[in-house]
Amino acid sequence: MRKITLSEYNSIPETWRGIWTTERWDLPDWAGMCERHMGKRTLMVNDNGTCLLVEGSGFEIVDDSSWKKPEEIKKEIRERYLEYRAGKGHEPHFLDCVIRWNDTFETQEARIALGMESDTEKDDEIFFYCDSLDGLQSLADKCGEDFVLAGCYGFGEYEELLQQLKDNRI
Repeated sequence: MRKITLSEYNSIPETWRGIWTTERWDLPDWAGMCERHMGKRTLMVNDNGTCLLVEGSGFEIVDDSSWKKPEEIKKEIRERYLEYRAGKGHEPHFLDCVIRWNDTFETQEARIALGMESDTEKDDEIFFYCDSLDGLQSLADKCGEDFVLAGCYGFGEYEELLQQLKDNRI
C-alpha cells in the first residue's frame, strides 16, 4: 500500500484527487463494496496506466500537520550550531538527530558526521556523512536521499563520544 502525507495529498490538483460520493449499483456486489468506498479519499495515479486508488485499500494518508517543517529544522540546526561554536570555540564533529524515512515515514535517532572521513574507528556510530553545514541543512528537504531530517538534539565532538563509548564498554 502506498503512503502519502496529508500535505502531499492536498497539493495534488483536485482533478486527480477527491472523495468517493457516487453510488455504483451497476457494479456486482456494490452493497458489500459500498462501505469500503463511499466517503473515502481517492487518488488517480499513473502506475503502468492510469488507475484510481481508494484510501484504506490502495493508499494511506499520514497526517503530517504536527511535523516540523524543513525551514524550522534548518533554523534549529543553525541555532544549535552557533551555540556549539560559541561555547566550544571550534567546529562540531557530528549532529545527533532524528530522521524520517521517506517511504514508511517512520522515525529513528541517528548521528550524522560533519566534515569527517569515513572508515575510522567512529564509523559504527555514524549513520550518514556530510561535508558542510549547508549539506547537513539540505537533508531537511527531500533531496534524493531515502530520509529527511525530522529534528535535531545537538552537536558534539568525537573525543567526548569515544570516551562515552569506552566508559560504556568497561
